[in-house]
Amino acid sequence: MSAGFTTFAEVISFAVIREEDAFAFYSDLAAKMDDPFMRQIFNEFAEEESRHKQLLESLDIKAMSRLFDNLTKKIDDIGILENTPPVSSGTGMPIRDALILAMKREEKSQNLYSLLAQSTGDNDLSLLFAGLAREEAGHRLRIEKTYQKLFAGKPPAVTR
Repeated sequence: MSAGFTTFAEVISFAVIREEDAFAFYSDLAAKMDDPFMRQIFNEFAEEESRHKQLLESLDIKAMSRLFDNLTKKIDDIGILENTPPVSSGTGMPIRDALILAMKREEKSQNLYSLLAQSTGDNDLSLLFAGLAREEAGHRLRIEKTYQKLFAGKPPAVTR
């Protein structure tokens, strides 16, 4: 095993911590939203991260099979992040900034899990991380679609 992990338990522990961090991120972002719709969306993302944590903590053959099935599904990339300015988090932040922050976080998580999938010599771990990368790509796509629906045809956000 590479990437500094010596046991499967260490890998799972690392992934659980990442999901806990993501849960806290989305819960915090939801709390900063004035708009009830966006608060609900970010709370839903937090719940998804919580489910990922539960999946990791109860990992079994059935879960690995589900992750494998998910790998065969292609996730689109709308490419919104390529043209977005840097933004920062804060109470009462604009919805656009919150969505950009969320997209960037999902992209970072996807890239991390993809890197871990490529760097391990263990096929089961590679499969696990590739499945998690795919899940993060799905989250990013969902956020991108929300962004596109709300801001299609509008000029890029102006940073504060």
